[in-house]
Amino acid sequence: MDATVSSPVQRQDLSAGMTRANNQEYNFSGNQYLMTREPDYWVYIHNVSEQAFTVSRPPIINRMQIVGKEHGKKSVLCARFPQPLIVQIANVDSNEITPNPTDARKFAMDVVNPDNTSLDQDAIITNSIAIGNNLGAKGVFWSLNEVPTEAEINAAVKRMEKHYKTLVEKANTVQASKPADLPETLTPETHIAADYLTEHFGEQFKWHTSLSRLESCELCGEKVKAGIAFHRTEEGGVCVRDWVRCVASGARTRAQAYEATGDPKWLPQTPQVPAVTPKNSIPTE
Repeated sequence: MDATVSSPVQRQDLSAGMTRANNQEYNFSGNQYLMTREPDYWVYIHNVSEQAFTVSRPPIINRMQIVGKEHGKKSVLCARFPQPLIVQIANVDSNEITPNPTDARKFAMDVVNPDNTSLDQDAIITNSIAIGNNLGAKGVFWSLNEVPTEAEINAAVKRMEKHYKTLVEKANTVQASKPADLPETLTPETHIAADYLTEHFGEQFKWHTSLSRLESCELCGEKVKAGIAFHRTEEGGVCVRDWVRCVASGARTRAQAYEATGDPKWLPQTPQVPAVTPKNSIPTE
């Protein structure tokens, strides 16, 4: 009980040696050819969602914010990376930092979806280990174009809508089978998905109405989310409140808009052919 424990004699030389071994003074040279060459091209990351995301891919990126697009815009440019992407590698043998070229497309794919080891953004991944990190299903995509093409935007929107529909279908199933589990099922992203599908497809969700400001539709009298252009009625039809936005979303055609409103602006626009004067005609005063 009266024993004492004494610490061993501290070896300052051993402590200093371990410090040097773990904190080497690396030599960095900026004269490397890979550090000064022009990139072959750029790889861009875009987002078609209004959500913002934060990713971390050390040692290249400690923290990066992927911004969400503005409402009404098709997409937003979030970042760009040169091809090849130069990663600094520390060499413990030579105490030098040397540049290592990597494929910027592969890195961009890792940012979009860590489970996808290919370059196909539509690839079906069966073994997923990065749960929740698939930003490709949430509207983020990479491109070789600073301004993405319509095909690239449409493909990204299609992937996002598929993900949103999966979320709301799960919530609908829980509501129908076991409503008591809804609080554990619904997430902020589920409500974001419901907002999107309500705005673009007129769908309504009972589990989402409590978080939405409702108003009476001036056409049919049903309670709908405030500001939506159209909505589905209880009979399964579509009640259009704003034909311009409805046609722009693709839910209805110009022909249907003209049939319902009689407004000439929805008539098919045909190019006007200038009148041609016959060669043998006699001009009149």
